[in-house]
Amino acid sequence: MFASSSVCMCVSNNSDLAGKVRALVLCDGSALSVIKKARDYVHVGWRIAANPLYGNFKPNQQPYRTILLYRQDGDGTADIESLTLIENALRVFEDAQIVRVPGEYPAATEKDFRYLDFVLMEETLKTFGVLSGSLSRVTGRDSA
Repeated sequence: MFASSSVCMCVSNNSDLAGKVRALVLCDGSALSVIKKARDYVHVGWRIAANPLYGNFKPNQQPYRTILLYRQDGDGTADIESLTLIENALRVFEDAQIVRVPGEYPAATEKDFRYLDFVLMEETLKTFGVLSGSLSRVTGRDSA
């Protein structure tokens, strides 16, 4: 369980989170690269705050992924539940025939995907106190 003595970190390939989330590790590449980076942290004692397969999007449906991790002070032991979650997510993405990569879609669609990633993680980011700003509800589409 999350305690006030915990430290949080967000691993993401969603560049819109820069300046909005404290302790952001921004990854280049696909959601798979985010999952692999988060797995590296889990192996050294970080815990997963929310399921990495949030939103029920398949790898061929959403190019962006954000994973919130936390760590208790002095804890360097890998958490079995977090390991299970991250390894299951990794398996889903590695078994996928198509893994979407940021930049594949038109700019307006990319903006919508980044916003969707944010909205799906927003409550978790608020709960863990790492949200330092918000993204406006403006989508990538021009308003009429």
